[in-house]
Amino acid sequence: MITKVPAVRAEVVELPDELGRKWFNRGYHGTLHHDVRAVFTKELGLWDGDPVSLHPHPPVETARRLTDLIGPDAILTEGRRAFDAGDYRWAAQILHALVFAQPDHQAARDLQADAYEQMGYQAEGPQWRGIFLPAAKELREGVAPAAFATASPDSILAMPIGILFDFAAVHLVGDKAATADLRIDFRFTDTDETWTMWVRRGVLNARRGASPDTRLTVSGPKPALVACLLKPADAEHLVEAGKITLDGDETALTTLAGLLDDFDPDFAVVTP
Repeated sequence: MITKVPAVRAEVVELPDELGRKWFNRGYHGTLHHDVRAVFTKELGLWDGDPVSLHPHPPVETARRLTDLIGPDAILTEGRRAFDAGDYRWAAQILHALVFAQPDHQAARDLQADAYEQMGYQAEGPQWRGIFLPAAKELREGVAPAAFATASPDSILAMPIGILFDFAAVHLVGDKAATADLRIDFRFTDTDETWTMWVRRGVLNARRGASPDTRLTVSGPKPALVACLLKPADAEHLVEAGKITLDGDETALTTLAGLLDDFDPDFAVVTP
């Protein structure tokens, strides 16, 4: 019987040789192990059906409790034993607890990096290799600054206006905006469109058309309005440069600026 738990099912599902030996069924784009788990998640949801995984402690808290229970020396010893035995999956898994509980434990970081490196070398799927090897690099060298930003000015300016407001919405800090009641109109002079944006109950929404009770109307071409929407604190400079005009309560932009967050593209993956 094949268990419903996706991680276990993925260990036992194999393609028949007649199919598995075909080059187009090899793990050159994804892997069978990964795809079996993905099908389960897509069809039945993220939860695997085991109540222990329904409401677990967060990863760092779980790691601290396991480390306190087992002891950092015992975890490191078991990690070394597993690595020497070629059981790199278990080495990475058991050392994960120690690295998350004590991120500065360099011996644990180095050994887990060695395990991830071996897993990367053995991975047929380039996606898996592209995950394991950067993980090893991060453990050894720390977080590397992003070489480029996917949200480049060109890609942002290419967004349709509706999606542009959706992009702004994901930057909204919900708890800060929980009691906010803000409405601003944005008039795009180069496309002759006006959109009203409002923030209420911690959510940013927008729709085409002007609002009769807006606090402020911001007018200008799309590039300038994009700059104002995503960086409302810079509105004064845009006004001085003649790129936008403001009609109404200009403090509305100050309020909006206090509700938005900047995303840091340089974040840890294998450490808390």
